[in-house]
Amino acid sequence: MTDRPGISGRRRTILKSSGTNLLGPSKKQSGTGASETTGTIDVIHRPSHCRLENNYRLGPAETGRFQAHKVEQAIKEVLQSRLAGLSYDHSTCNALSKELVADIHRRVKDFNWRRYRLVCHVTLGQDTGQGTQVASRCLWDAKHDSYGSVRYSNNNLFAVAQCYGVYFE
Repeated sequence: MTDRPGISGRRRTILKSSGTNLLGPSKKQSGTGASETTGTIDVIHRPSHCRLENNYRLGPAETGRFQAHKVEQAIKEVLQSRLAGLSYDHSTCNALSKELVADIHRRVKDFNWRRYRLVCHVTLGQDTGQGTQVASRCLWDAKHDSYGSVRYSNNNLFAVAQCYGVYFE
């Protein structure tokens, strides 16, 4: 203890604690009739998650921009490797288009463009000489957002794949 009145010898913690004694009772009786005090361990409550501050970044860094030519090259490689020598079958095209979207998304995500959200879309069809037109409309910031689009065809199958990169502020 201290010799000053009103001041105890131990400093109180400023952290919120549960007050749980993990060692059992705080007083232990000895055979001589005297009592000894044992220490207590307080469980400290910490926040479950860390809240991050805003960085007020309104655009990507110059090196981190979505690059359409890299995306188109990746899409072209995926389509050529997966569709070469394949013929159209309406029963398998639904699953095949989902697999192509997953492959394209994985390949484009490997470029590690931070804060870009990717939207991939694949259209498959039978090529019988008919005319087909695929169109899209987007509302976005033309300064930061972009897309890559590739058309692939073989003797009886066509595919149009698009991947949109939208910057997320």
